[in-house]
Amino acid sequence: MVELRKVTDGNFRDVIELELAEGQDLYVAPNIYTLAEAYVSVSDDYNVPMMYAIYDDAEVVGFIGMAYDRPKDGAALGTYEMYRFMIDRRHQGKGLGRAALTRAIELLETRPHGPADHIATSFVPGNDVAKGLYLSLGFVETGELDGDELVAKYQMRAAG
Repeated sequence: MVELRKVTDGNFRDVIELELAEGQDLYVAPNIYTLAEAYVSVSDDYNVPMMYAIYDDAEVVGFIGMAYDRPKDGAALGTYEMYRFMIDRRHQGKGLGRAALTRAIELLETRPHGPADHIATSFVPGNDVAKGLYLSLGFVETGELDGDELVAKYQMRAAG
């Protein structure tokens, strides 16, 4: 069964030892980089990082970096974002990515760190696998760019 567990001292090494398939480094930053970004965001009070190891039963098979961007400039709602996602090369093609993203959406729909009405993500143009997966789960491309990445948003169910 696929589940998300917070990255801790107990699974940190497993997360940083996960490997991308050949050529995927063009689309996804190393996990250690994402964990360093999370540290900086905590030290700068930029957002609330949410780093999770993806487990298939007892084995770490992937990693997802998410965050809650607090409301700014008097806005009532913040934004949840999925900004890094990977499944280890040895576990790709088994449906684990879809299951993990479904779990991540379910988690974010609980609004664990504050109010929001959507989840944002982005992907590198040409990463058709990521694009297809996100769109199949209900994300919609916005036409916006985040740096050189295409932005997509998922409309969250009403809180309640």
